[in-house]
Amino acid sequence: MFKAKSPEEQADREAEKADVAAERELQRFLATPVGQSREAFEYGDHLFQYSHAVMSQEAVIVAMVGSTVNATSADPSAILNGVCNEGWELVNGSFVFVEQGQQSRDKFMSSGQNVATKGETIGYYLFRRCEANRVVA
Repeated sequence: MFKAKSPEEQADREAEKADVAAERELQRFLATPVGQSREAFEYGDHLFQYSHAVMSQEAVIVAMVGSTVNATSADPSAILNGVCNEGWELVNGSFVFVEQGQQSRDKFMSSGQNVATKGETIGYYLFRRCEANRVVA
């Protein structure tokens, strides 16, 4: 019923596990912007566009105090450098604020409103194919 596996069977099993793990890792990489840029380069595309949430802010209204925002930011430099290393040159970068909502309350013992805006700043990056930038590992 329980038979010990030969060293060859164990080696085959370990090789299968390694192949499955390598394929899983490759699929994870190809889902990233750097992986997508590699595929676009290999397909022969001339342009590649990538967008990244550079900053996100959450609206906060505190009763009787006022309004503020909690902001978090992310640096896309590592991703942009990775894309360039796949054979792309950054041509343009632009940023837009995408408003996702507002919160407001009447001011305490005063006229007017406290308003806080929720949203994200998105960076749009356009690359053109540049064979000289390609770093082949």
